[in-house]
Amino acid sequence: MDAKIQQFREDLVTWGNENLRDFAWRETRDPYEVMIAEILLQRTRAETVEPIYEDFLKRFPRLADLKKAEQDEVAGLIEPLGLHNRRASSLVKIGEMFDENELPGNEQELLELPHVGKYVANAVLCFAHGKPRPIVDENVIRVYQRVFDIDHDRQRSQELWTFAREVVPEENAREYNLSILDFAAEVCTPQNPGCKECFASGYCVYFDQLESL
Repeated sequence: MDAKIQQFREDLVTWGNENLRDFAWRETRDPYEVMIAEILLQRTRAETVEPIYEDFLKRFPRLADLKKAEQDEVAGLIEPLGLHNRRASSLVKIGEMFDENELPGNEQELLELPHVGKYVANAVLCFAHGKPRPIVDENVIRVYQRVFDIDHDRQRSQELWTFAREVVPEENAREYNLSILDFAAEVCTPQNPGCKECFASGYCVYFDQLESL
């Protein structure tokens, strides 16, 4: 194990223990509730999603309830988030796909669901089932790019996922992934990152380059 990766893991989880944000979907391990949150969170700020997520689950608390949903009603409920017609169509189709009130617990079956890509599938497997799966989006890529000088090339996306899988610890993967999402949002931001207060400043490539200017 690369010493820098190990140090980053430990430092990140320690930071997360003191700084994780509090959202309703982080209080559940229910795969359905996690999936709903992740679909609603795509391209949308968490603070905007939270009240709509809570209203959605009041109206459709279980997968079986979603099976009976009308697309127009779902779209109206999530309209403030944007992309509501597309998301509503996908959610209703997911509900229609299951006779039982339970989502699949493996990646391949999750990826067969509409509007569920690798990120959402891995989020369900990690946040609901506790499996050590990587979470990779633009914000997480930014952190890895800065700290480890990972090439951010969309043509090499599989390499990014492979690197992310290597970094995620087998133990406490859920805490690690929540921490990196919040670290990217609160510290390693796109503009004006908090480098001088960052735990990784001693080994971050980006910070070292800034100091060299």
